[in-house]
Amino acid sequence: MTTEPPQQPGFPQQPGYPQHPGFPQQPGYPQPPSPQKQRPKAKLGCLGCGGILAAALVIGGIGAAVGSGSGDSSSSAASSAASADSPKGTGPSKATGSPKAAAPQQSTVDAFKAYVKKHESAKTREAAAHVTKVQGADENNDILDTADIYTDYTGDMVSADAGNAKLLASAFADFQSSRGKDSKNGLVTVYNADSDILSNGNY
Repeated sequence: MTTEPPQQPGFPQQPGYPQHPGFPQQPGYPQPPSPQKQRPKAKLGCLGCGGILAAALVIGGIGAAVGSGSGDSSSSAASSAASADSPKGTGPSKATGSPKAAAPQQSTVDAFKAYVKKHESAKTREAAAHVTKVQGADENNDILDTADIYTDYTGDMVSADAGNAKLLASAFADFQSSRGKDSKNGLVTVYNADSDILSNGNY
């Protein structure tokens, strides 16, 4: 007949493990509490709902921002088109319609003929009727100024046309002085229809 060893005080005997004869009772250790069963599906489901809701809010915010930006661009395009059609665009047309812009500028040859007609003798006025072009009358530097008067005369320097050309050169000097464009070293040359020199003079 075998006798069981005495129980250790304070340690209950573990159930389910038979004691081997001859070995002292092993002290019992309390069993750890069993972990609570987690419900991952439910948590995942809640997390999925929250994530979908947050994504929907973000997408909605982006869509609103894009929509407002496109609205601003369309409104700005409409405002620019309206400003282009506004009455302010008609300002330059009013300026071009002013009497000063409409008045044609008088050419140098016409100004010279007008001066001769008003201030020179009858013979000089008759010679001025043969003038076809005047060049260089507005370019003065008081160093070496030259002007050219072209006529439709057919004579040369020993013909009667040379005398008329001399009258034109003298009248041109008076013309430049009346305009404040006389020069210290000005030289005017009068040419016939073939661009041959008829006469010249200082102005």
